[in-house]
Amino acid sequence: MHYEAGIQFVRLVLAGVFDRFPNLQIILGHWSEVILFYTERLASFNRTTKLNKPFIDYVRQNLYVTASGMFSPTYLQPSVDIIGIDRILFSSDYPYQYKPGRDARNFLAEITLNDTDKEKFAYANGSD
Repeated sequence: MHYEAGIQFVRLVLAGVFDRFPNLQIILGHWSEVILFYTERLASFNRTTKLNKPFIDYVRQNLYVTASGMFSPTYLQPSVDIIGIDRILFSSDYPYQYKPGRDARNFLAEITLNDTDKEKFAYANGSD
């Protein structure tokens, strides 16, 4: 399921959907369903497609990413580096990733973002 969701975003880009509808926004869960971690490889499409922009531009302008209950600082920091804090949304994956205990609150309390970025991630990005 995760890879399939990510592949559908790639297909939307390659089909030129975002060139025709530049304001269209997609939200992918689970730290982008692997898309962010393959952006270097996906950049190879820049040489072989007739897209209006480099592939990474579609990622940075048309994609929002959520944590989906995967409370991992190891995934958070590269996501911030690749897509920027303004495009990352906090979310749980209740009831699928639910474990009793305050995991979500503890994750938010322990991440090493500055206060402004922590607010963006925790709730402000989702209120636009």
